[in-house]
Amino acid sequence: MNEYIVPVAMIIVTIAVPFIVNLVKKQEWSTNAKRWLAVGVSLLAGLATGALSGAPTAATLVTWTLSVIGGVQVAYSLFKSVGVTSNWLDALEGVTSKPVD
Repeated sequence: MNEYIVPVAMIIVTIAVPFIVNLVKKQEWSTNAKRWLAVGVSLLAGLATGALSGAPTAATLVTWTLSVIGGVQVAYSLFKSVGVTSNWLDALEGVTSKPVD
């Protein structure tokens, strides 16, 4: 099963996400439907990105979590570029590693 994780994750991140973004862009769906699809696909891409680094362990939990957040943000940035936004995912863009004054 482990030999399939990387290829499936790569397919999701490199092929499926841009295809779904383009599909959303061309549809006449409600804004709410587009937003939830973007959130769901972004989370799926994030989990796929995390899967590329392997299953999380106590030693790799922070790295895995940052990989998932990074994958979510990359996928969501594609959705945002075509006008689909979400307050929850927009808030992730404000997360920094240094204290805010």
